[in-house]
Amino acid sequence: MKKKRYLLVLAAALCLAGCGKENSSAGQNADGGGQETYTLKIGNTVSDIDPFNVAYKEFEKSIEEQSGGRIQVELFTSGSIGETDADVLDKVRSATLQMGNTTPNCFADLSGMSAYYVYGIPYLMSTDEELNKVGDSQWIDDLNEEFRKSTGVKIFDGGGVNMGWFGFSSTKKDIQKIEDLKGMAIRINQTNQMIALSEGAGINPQFIAFSEVYTALAQGTVDGMVTNTPLFYSNGFYDQLKSILTTHCGESYHFYIINDEFYNSLPEDLKGILDENVASLIARTRELEESYLEEAVGKMKEHGVTVTEASEEDEKMLRQISVDKVWWDENVSLTSKDNVNKVLEILGRTEEGKQ
Repeated sequence: MKKKRYLLVLAAALCLAGCGKENSSAGQNADGGGQETYTLKIGNTVSDIDPFNVAYKEFEKSIEEQSGGRIQVELFTSGSIGETDADVLDKVRSATLQMGNTTPNCFADLSGMSAYYVYGIPYLMSTDEELNKVGDSQWIDDLNEEFRKSTGVKIFDGGGVNMGWFGFSSTKKDIQKIEDLKGMAIRINQTNQMIALSEGAGINPQFIAFSEVYTALAQGTVDGMVTNTPLFYSNGFYDQLKSILTTHCGESYHFYIINDEFYNSLPEDLKGILDENVASLIARTRELEESYLEEAVGKMKEHGVTVTEASEEDEKMLRQISVDKVWWDENVSLTSKDNVNKVLEILGRTEEGKQ
C-alpha cells in the first residue's frame, strides 16, 4: 500500500513538473490558451524622453494587444543593455536583445560592407526626404539582405529614422558662424569623414567616448561637441553649453533591427503583426522627431543656451569642403566612388557625379 501511494505521489510530481516546463523561446500564453509566448527585448542608448522610446512604448502596447499577449515586450533604455550603437547591434546579434535600432556605420563596421558608409558622408544627403528615399530604395534592401545572411541580423524594410541633424556647440562662447569655431577643441564622431570636414573648417577634432562627454564638457577637457541637436537636450549636454550652431553636415540615421533567428521562430501570424507594427513604429518615430526638435530647441533656449541655424553661406562652405575632401577620396569617404554615384542616381542628382 505504501509503495502504491509513493508511486502515485511521484507520478503527480512528474506531471506538475511537466506542466510547468517552458521551452527556450516561449512560455504559455497569459490567457490560458496554451499558445506560445515570445519575449521581445528591445534596447537602445537614448533616454526615456527621447522620441525613439516614446514611440517604442506605444509599439509595446500595440503589439501586445494585437498579439493577444503572445508577444511580450521588455524595453531597456539609456544604454542599460547596449551602451553604444555598436553594442546594441552586437547584443541583437547575440540574442541578448532581440530588437533595437542602430546606425548604418555600425553595419559597415561589423560586416565590411562599405556601401553603408554613404550615410556618414557630409552633405551627400542633406534632407530627411533624401535620407528616407535612399533608406527605402531597392539598393539598400539588397544590401540589407546580404547583411542578414552574413550576420544573422535582419534590418526591417521601409527605411529608418533621423534622430536629428548635427550641431556644433560651445561651452564658453557664443557661436554664430563656422568661423567662430576655428581653433576650438570640439569632440566629434571619430570617423574619417567628420575629421576631414572639421579640419577643413579649422576645427581641432577631439575623440572622447560618448559616455564620458558630459564630464569632459564640465571639466573643460573640450570646448564643445558635435551631435544631433535633439540629443543635446535629451542627454542633458545643454547644462554645460553656452551656444549651439545647427547645420546639415551630418545626421544620426537609425534603422530598426531584429535577431533573424528569433524573427524566424515566430509563427507567420505573429511575423505579420510584428512587421505591421514596425512600419507604424517608423512612421510614428519620424513624426515625433519633428515635434521634438522644436521642443528641445525651445527648452534649451529657456535654459539660456543660444541656438542659431547656420547661414546658407556657411552650409555651402561646409558642403564644398566635403565635396573636395570627402566625397571622392575613398580613404576618407570609407566607400567607393561607385557607391557615392549610386546615391546621387537614386536622388536624381547624377549631374553631381563627375568623378
